[in-house]
Amino acid sequence: MNAAARLAELHQAMDQIFAMLDRGEIEAMPPMLDAYDRDVGLFCAMEGAAQLQEGVQALHDRQLEAIAQMRIRQEQVLGLMRQQRQSSRALHAYAGAGGD
Repeated sequence: MNAAARLAELHQAMDQIFAMLDRGEIEAMPPMLDAYDRDVGLFCAMEGAAQLQEGVQALHDRQLEAIAQMRIRQEQVLGLMRQQRQSSRALHAYAGAGGD
C-alpha cells in the first residue's frame, strides 16, 4: 500500500472516531484509538509520507478537533459526577436532619 492510500485510510479511521464521539460511544473507543495511533506511526515511517503535507496537516487538524471534543465530553462527565456527589451529600444531610 502506498502512502496516499494509507493516509486516506487514516482519514476514514478519523471519520469513525468522530462518529463514535457523536454517538457517545466513548467506552468502546480505547482499542480504536490505540490502533489509530499505531497506524499513524506506521504511516509516518512510510516512504512518500513526508510529501503528503497537505493531507497530513488536515489529518492533524482533525485529530486536534477530536481531542477537543473528547475534552468537552470529559468536562461534561466530570460535571455530572460533581452534581451527583452534591445531590448525594444533600440527601444524606436531609436524611440526617430528619432523624434528629
